[in-house]
Amino acid sequence: MTQVSDARGATIKLDGHICHVSGALNFVTARDALSEVAKHIKGNPQLEINLSGVSESNSVGLALMIEWLAIARSEKHSVTFNQIPDSLRQLAGVCQVDGLI
Repeated sequence: MTQVSDARGATIKLDGHICHVSGALNFVTARDALSEVAKHIKGNPQLEINLSGVSESNSVGLALMIEWLAIARSEKHSVTFNQIPDSLRQLAGVCQVDGLI
């Protein structure tokens, strides 16, 4: 079953155990993106978050990824990230949290 929700400019689409995130991950979209993806994390023991559709991101995107990992850990669920944009990978490296994602 596919569920699609719009998080003020970011689109969250669940397709089985894969959550597709697209659009902007920034200060405008952060709260809604956090809660929408958190619902899917809580509902799936093993969730893959595909970020290939992320068109814009800043430190907020990295903070969201870390928070989604924390939510999964608190639920004793597993989250993996796929197709992380280069800008987020580089930011994670600079912040020395690349081992988390």
